[in-house]
Amino acid sequence: MKYSLLDNAVDSLKATFNSLESLKGLLEGKEHHTKDAILSLNHANELLFKLLLKKNKEYLMFNDIEAYMKAKEKMILKEKSTVFEVAPRLSTVGFNEAIRRLELLCDIQVPSNLKKSLFYLNGKRNEIMHFEIEINSGEATALIEKLRTCYELTVNFFAQYEPLLTVAISEARFELTDWEAQLYDHDPDVEAMKDEAYLDWMMERDNEELEEERH
Repeated sequence: MKYSLLDNAVDSLKATFNSLESLKGLLEGKEHHTKDAILSLNHANELLFKLLLKKNKEYLMFNDIEAYMKAKEKMILKEKSTVFEVAPRLSTVGFNEAIRRLELLCDIQVPSNLKKSLFYLNGKRNEIMHFEIEINSGEATALIEKLRTCYELTVNFFAQYEPLLTVAISEARFELTDWEAQLYDHDPDVEAMKDEAYLDWMMERDNEELEEERH
């Protein structure tokens, strides 16, 4: 199994999309989908910010650059593939520091509306991860809308640096059972089974935006 930074982030973005889709029309049982969307969207952004840092200079991903350099030296001497093989306790930056480094060291400006959304959702993520969360129905509705907005902002921003991001999201989490593999043995139509919901949703959103502009 191989899971790159991009693969990992895309998987979390697709998990967010799936959770947001599941919320549509639900009267009861929204809590776990909302929680999953918050956690997966925060995770995806943290990974994508690290990916942008890595594309500029890999060492920018790490909290302690001196510790990274020592690990890199050991990695080369021992002919390992990654610094984590020789220094598993190395820590990478969180998305707050990642944004700061991107803007100050890489000249990549993160849109203020995306940052504002992420800081808000990160606060909710911390409540979920480290304590508990309680909000009324009106706040819950607003939270879900903020999740949808933040998801769109995330995809639009990072697609500038990963042109195939939307395609990767649409194809993420594709699963094929042994029975299906035998049934569709080498049939090119199997590719058509991949999840098209995301691309349909993007087209629907774009059409809605065009309608709003006309009015």
